[in-house]
Amino acid sequence: MLKQLKMLFGDFAQFFRKDFHLAAYTWTVAVTALSILIVYGTTFGKSIAANTVPTSSKIINNILIFALIYFLVAIPVTIIRGEWRTLSKPAFLLKGLLLMCLIGFADAFSWRDTINLQNLSALEQSYIHKVLWRMRNIIFVLPTLAVLRLTIDRDVKGLYGIGSGNHHVKAYLSLYVVILPILAVVSLTPDFQSYYPSYKPWIYENVFGQPVWLNTIIYEIIYISDFFMVETIFRGVLVIGMASILGRTAVLPMIAVYVALHFGKPVMETASALFGGYFLGVLAFQTRHIWGGVIIHMGIAFIIEILRFVQHYFEISGFKL
Repeated sequence: MLKQLKMLFGDFAQFFRKDFHLAAYTWTVAVTALSILIVYGTTFGKSIAANTVPTSSKIINNILIFALIYFLVAIPVTIIRGEWRTLSKPAFLLKGLLLMCLIGFADAFSWRDTINLQNLSALEQSYIHKVLWRMRNIIFVLPTLAVLRLTIDRDVKGLYGIGSGNHHVKAYLSLYVVILPILAVVSLTPDFQSYYPSYKPWIYENVFGQPVWLNTIIYEIIYISDFFMVETIFRGVLVIGMASILGRTAVLPMIAVYVALHFGKPVMETASALFGGYFLGVLAFQTRHIWGGVIIHMGIAFIIEILRFVQHYFEISGFKL
């Protein structure tokens, strides 16, 4: 296991040595940290989350936030590195805007405004909306990425890191084992306990007359699978796909947007997305596949759900973890 992890971190260190630029990295961290501070620490940031400013539409707000953060990192970092020619490439602006619109739309889309479920009970409506929201990337993003691959990205090799190798996969599995104890500790913090599990089966009893365990399994399969799409978008398209335009620089703006995707979640999780997103982005660039991120991301989501289920049922049984 140690040998595999050493090789994994060796690839990471190799990228870092070639890519590190103090001004570029400082700018990226500053923009990301400032965005977190605004969203979590100011009335203005909270009002954006509540859809009151700058517009009354959550979709428009999301697109504006993602696009602003992405280009606020991508353009200055490109200039700092002296890669002026990149900015003149039409694909840079076109593809960047398209992806930010896609991410912003999918993240904010509300099924409640489009599907009439009035013939169902309140709990049944809530369950259906939760399931559909977790399927948004498959419904909206996947077809769009297929069109993108056949048009703007027709010269990009592979399928955004899907099915293009398994380099370091065993090391990722080893790394996952190492971080399990950390996840167990983090799951005991108040922020995580108030936010997770994503699905609370004790709320959705007797939905559609099905056993609680069946509805739970259906939701959790869809929930965990959604992280495959997240890796495809962020490590696949925004790193491997955008590398054809930005090269290694594709990693830095990706992590800024990846952090923004976590706005609304526990602040510790949002801040840690900066480091996790960078680590997975670097290795996606190095290996040209996304399976490491898929293993880590899906594995973390799964174990957090299990831990919170166990903690909840222990607590209602009279045990306090």
